[in-house]
Amino acid sequence: MNKLDVLSLAEKVARDSASGAIKEELLKGGNELYESCEPRGKLRRYSSCGAVVEGYFEHGILVEKPF
Repeated sequence: MNKLDVLSLAEKVARDSASGAIKEELLKGGNELYESCEPRGKLRRYSSCGAVVEGYFEHGILVEKPF
């Protein structure tokens, strides 16, 4: 069984997150990413095709308002 160096992993995630590398890698993999935005309760969704939309969830569905 391999041991995981949790502190090294946390440092790498922090670095890559700050630089945007994680976001780029996840989007290239076809994922959609969400982040909170103002006003409170709204989200911004980034799609792998480059689309960015803002909206809010209603009954489990993102109601989009173009960014």
